[in-house]
Amino acid sequence: MIGVVVPTFASFALTEMMRGMDDVNQGDFFLTINTYHDAKRQVEAVKQLAQQNVDGIVVMTGQITNEMTTVLQQVSVPVVVQGQPSRHFETVNVDNQHAGELLVPLIANVKPTDVLLLGVDPTSDYNVGQTRFNAIIQALDNNMQRLYTTFDRTETAEIMRNYLETHSSPKYIIAATDTIALGALAALQEQHIAVPANTKIVAFDNTPAAEIVTPGLSTVSFDYFALGQWLYHRLKDLSQAEPVLTDPLLRGELVRRSSW
Repeated sequence: MIGVVVPTFASFALTEMMRGMDDVNQGDFFLTINTYHDAKRQVEAVKQLAQQNVDGIVVMTGQITNEMTTVLQQVSVPVVVQGQPSRHFETVNVDNQHAGELLVPLIANVKPTDVLLLGVDPTSDYNVGQTRFNAIIQALDNNMQRLYTTFDRTETAEIMRNYLETHSSPKYIIAATDTIALGALAALQEQHIAVPANTKIVAFDNTPAAEIVTPGLSTVSFDYFALGQWLYHRLKDLSQAEPVLTDPLLRGELVRRSSW
């Protein structure tokens, strides 16, 4: 039995990773606990799984607190962390740095202050909130605009509405996820701000909604299904007498649609 700790079930990426893990499953039962993006619930979930005598634990998370590190170090079974880098545990992640680099050519000739980075606070998810933007921030000499939101589409739409009340519409929006981009798009369309004519938008993840929304969303695509397969294999490798220690990063590719 393998324990899996997830921050939410309402995520395309996590759903695809779970499908990928199950696709290469070698007869294991998955005991999955949803922590609702709550760091304390995450710690308690690991403790519960340890008491269930699982054979390994996969933690999908936006942040690894000191308390979580301590708890995981006390676990006697193999542990793989997905979502954040770690000096203490094996990790399997998408290459967020490279993903951001893919977008740099799009902003090569733009005025930095015309760009809005729309993402989450790096303290809540460093990889998504900061690493994805590093290359972009460097290319713009840190002179762009920046707005923090949540992973929720509805909340993002409201935050964007409030932003537009006191700011002119940005010419370019780079969103940390497709869901965040869709929230921004909804707010822009309510104000009759045309995309891409007045504002261009690009994001990350390539969820199904990115293809069917109007206009179609340009986005960096990650094969989260394959990442789930990597997760499972990595955990099984750690169960061997002499595991091969690696920290693989899965690269994405830019999918151009109408929004940019």
